[in-house]
Amino acid sequence: MKRIVIVGVVLALVLVFLYGSSAGNPRIVFADVNRVVQEYPKWIELNQKYAQDAQFYQQKLNELLAELDKLQKAGAPQSEIEKKQAEIASRKQQYEQLLQSEYQPKMQAVLNELAEKIEAFAKAMGYDFVLKKEALLYADDAYDVTEQLVNYLKNQ
Repeated sequence: MKRIVIVGVVLALVLVFLYGSSAGNPRIVFADVNRVVQEYPKWIELNQKYAQDAQFYQQKLNELLAELDKLQKAGAPQSEIEKKQAEIASRKQQYEQLLQSEYQPKMQAVLNELAEKIEAFAKAMGYDFVLKKEALLYADDAYDVTEQLVNYLKNQ
């Protein structure tokens, strides 16, 4: 009876081993995610819009700074100068919060979309794993699919 159980267990292990090896080796590649993100068309477009809005708010701050400079040159009372400085600091914080609240969700949406497209790329190419280049200590350049991935995303 013990022999039958042992033979059964050994047979099961052999079958598991053979089945596992018949599936083949996993296909593992890596990509420079920073480059992929920086060259993703929707990321580029979003960054351009962000830069325009940031420039708009910076112009508003520059106008306030010019007013402060005029007050200082005109010899305005210290209380008035401090009031203007507080207004500038408040506006700067307000503008930064506006930019963050508007663009943080948009950036996250683009990154989520990019992750889905990377997954679709991996499935289309038959890759089991796509690793971040930054997470690797060493990998042969033959497994670098950054260029292929960038081209794939540009053609989507």
